[in-house]
Amino acid sequence: MSDEGTQSSFTRVALEPFFLHREQVMGILGLQRMSDHRQRSTGDWSTPYALATALGEALPQLRIGELQNAVQTEGAQPGQVVGIEQDFDFRRAKERDCPGDMPIDFNANLNTDDEVTVRGTFNATRLAADSSAGNVTGRKHAYIIGTVTACDRTTVQLRPAFVGVRSYVEDDESALFGISLPRRVYPSEVDQFRHINFVESCTSSDLQRLEQTPEEVVKNAIATLLGEPYVPKDWGGERSDLYTSRMFVRGVQVSTAWLFKGPGSRGPMTVRTLGSRGDQIVRLFSEPADILVLQHYREITTAVISMMESHAHDSRRPRRFMILDGEDTARILRG
Repeated sequence: MSDEGTQSSFTRVALEPFFLHREQVMGILGLQRMSDHRQRSTGDWSTPYALATALGEALPQLRIGELQNAVQTEGAQPGQVVGIEQDFDFRRAKERDCPGDMPIDFNANLNTDDEVTVRGTFNATRLAADSSAGNVTGRKHAYIIGTVTACDRTTVQLRPAFVGVRSYVEDDESALFGISLPRRVYPSEVDQFRHINFVESCTSSDLQRLEQTPEEVVKNAIATLLGEPYVPKDWGGERSDLYTSRMFVRGVQVSTAWLFKGPGSRGPMTVRTLGSRGDQIVRLFSEPADILVLQHYREITTAVISMMESHAHDSRRPRRFMILDGEDTARILRG
């Protein structure tokens, strides 16, 4: 195993609010962080946008994890503050209007487990701007920070403090222009794979050849392409199958941890393929790597990709991830 690599630049979180509950956000931030933000800010710190900025800056220290990860591991708990980013169905519930309260309901099946529903309500009078209404109508992608008010095995009820957009940026200019760093890395971005044709489809013989190739051979072939001479033997307590800091992505050296799933795993990869609660992904993300890589011989379901994404988006330690399904693996072995 080679030495741990380092990320090329500092990544921070920027938040753009559609809805923000001022008192709840101030409660999450706490008095000390609010005081620090007031001292640094030159504008009106009490506006929704200034509070969203303060919340984004504080997220790594606030230890607010992703709801998907909580559900898949220890389970969400009432009173817990969590974040969740995915598609939601928003509906303006006009039939429940009363003075000072214009409810907007939201719900969605968890993108890592369609047997779990997430739902909640927030007040449209607290929208950050008039233009925000269109962003919380119908099916929309959003990042929500809220408190779990009730939960069981099939439902999680949230009281939102923030609804909006979460971006990962490197500097103030990126934040100003909404330039977000993608969390997902594609195999075609890896410098050592630049000779691979990822556009040309695999033939049936390519896929059959892959089916007959042992996991250890695939791991060693990829390690050779990356220039990693130290390939560990498999053992039961491992967090990853291969760790290397010799990979380059668009000219930047990065550290990576790889999880390989060989031909013994039949059918498309599901969360259960990775342990009863996807615990192999949890262990993979405990590695000190910039990019976490999941490889499989066949199709990888969207629930698994969403689980990788939710771990990569964890504001406490944002990372990147890469997926190698059967088609991409066969292309790499074909050369």
